Amino acid sequence: MARGVLVAGAALLLLGGGALGYALTRKAQGGMTQEATAAMGSAVSSLDGDIKAARASVDQRAATLAEVSVLRAAVSTDEATAADMVGREITFKPQPGEVIELGQTTRPAGTPKSLLVIPQGGMRSSKSGIIGGSAELQGDQLLITQTVEVVPADVEAAKEVNGFVTVSHLLDLKPAIERLTAAGLSGSFELGGKTRAIGTPPEGALTQAMPIPSQPGAQLVAAVPPMKGGMPVPIAAAGGGAAGLGLILLLIGMMGGKDKTGLTQAAMQAQRGGTQLGAGGTAAGVPASAVDVISGPALSGGPIGPGTVLGKWEIVRRIGSGGMADVYLAQARGEAGFQKLVAIKIMHGHLARNQHAVDHFLDEARLAARVVHPNVVAIQDLGKIGDDYVIVMDYVEGVDLERLLANARNSNRQVPLNVALGVLCRICDGLNAAHKATEPDGRPLGIIHRDVKSANVLVSKQGGVKVVDFGIAKASKQVHLTVAGETKGTPSMMAPEQRVGEQVDVRADVYSTGAVAYEVLTGHAVNLDLAALAHLGVENWPHLPPPSSLRSDLPPELDAIILTSMAFERERRPADCAAFEATLEAVMKNNNLTASDKDIARWVDAEMRALGDTPGTAATAMS
Repeated sequence: MARGVLVAGAALLLLGGGALGYALTRKAQGGMTQEATAAMGSAVSSLDGDIKAARASVDQRAATLAEVSVLRAAVSTDEATAADMVGREITFKPQPGEVIELGQTTRPAGTPKSLLVIPQGGMRSSKSGIIGGSAELQGDQLLITQTVEVVPADVEAAKEVNGFVTVSHLLDLKPAIERLTAAGLSGSFELGGKTRAIGTPPEGALTQAMPIPSQPGAQLVAAVPPMKGGMPVPIAAAGGGAAGLGLILLLIGMMGGKDKTGLTQAAMQAQRGGTQLGAGGTAAGVPASAVDVISGPALSGGPIGPGTVLGKWEIVRRIGSGGMADVYLAQARGEAGFQKLVAIKIMHGHLARNQHAVDHFLDEARLAARVVHPNVVAIQDLGKIGDDYVIVMDYVEGVDLERLLANARNSNRQVPLNVALGVLCRICDGLNAAHKATEPDGRPLGIIHRDVKSANVLVSKQGGVKVVDFGIAKASKQVHLTVAGETKGTPSMMAPEQRVGEQVDVRADVYSTGAVAYEVLTGHAVNLDLAALAHLGVENWPHLPPPSSLRSDLPPELDAIILTSMAFERERRPADCAAFEATLEAVMKNNNLTASDKDIARWVDAEMRALGDTPGTAATAMS
């Protein structure tokens, strides 16, 4: 009797438990898949990076234009006069997808009035004239805008009106929309009460929104398919009832059929046949492939530090960081124990999702790699390792010229005249090599460095002088083109035509090299920012004392050479860096001056020892 009850109870318990388990483990169909969630996250991340880059661009552009004297004059006039200035005084052109608007607002707080839109008929923002930034959805594009106050050049006009410049940039949303569509998602992009639909949401769909961090109020909204199926209630109820009845029968049988050990036969069987754990803590019988194995830290995407391996290079330490990349000292390992130190520039991960930034980063290496010269840092390799974009450069064991000059200036020491002229000639020689660099077929590349400054000149402890950082260089042929009107570089060392966004040629580098020469020869820092000095006018530019008046041992002929290299009108400057170098070499020859690498090395060593330091790695090759 007891045995029959036990068998019946066990059967009911197994059947009911099976039915209940089936019902409880039935998953509802629908919702967002992992792939779709990942695609949406990728689209949001990419859009966020694009918006940040566009926002930074219009902010900088508007701030620069607000200081340009010709625009300050334009906002002092009327519509007809401002329009007549285009192509004459106003010569710059907007960047692709960019609209520039000049206007004025009557004081104290009148309605903004547009004077000029470049290009004519370009898309205006509804926020034009309202100081600050904004973004508006315009179909498949996002109009990102920045408006900055412009002080009218005419004093009398400034009493009546205030000027403004609005820079707008159209950002294409199609790439993000296409990624979502390819992942099978539908929904919308929303901002400021406007919506751009993405696909056709399924009937009865719910929504899942992901905000865009860099643009308040903007979000991607994905339609989530409605949940279907799920737990079948009738099966669950029947299974639960059968399992309950079986449990009761088991208890009844157990009460009448205990053995000597106090265990039922069913319990003994359960004990003998219970699941065993393997040595590794996983259930016996579970295939090893079902267990995730992590063999070590990720080589890409995780923290990079000493010991991290990237391709054939092992990181030694970080030696610098910039707005676009970090620079690491690394050692390249080869066969037979061969080792060589290199500098690896690794692009910041958040920028690697921005194709514009990637093109900019890789252009630097492509351009610099075409310049093979002792006075330019050599590029060994570039590419992508895992998720990381890298540039591998020669390691320069030394220090940047800016630090050397600062050390000397702080202790009232001058750079020895022969060393100063020797360093400047080597800078000119490296830049001239860049200017003359060609394609493999002999066609000129037309490289212009555009950011020549003492921080971008490395001096090794062996006395070598190398120009570095072609991060914003301009060439006639490159993937990422800097167009007319775009201002990049260091304002304090920048040629006037570059500062206002005009087209530049090699004489812009001559100008900046002249500014470096003034600092090296006199020991005085310079700030030739046109925006800060516009009130002084063009006459007597660059408004600096003659170098010989600041240092008595300078040959007087250097005054005209250095100041002419920084002439406001580019036509007055030396034609190129080779011509500039020739004038400096002539001064050295006339004064019986020479400067070998050993002479420069002795100066570097003495300068660093004066501060109780030793030359370290100059990590300035960052953009």
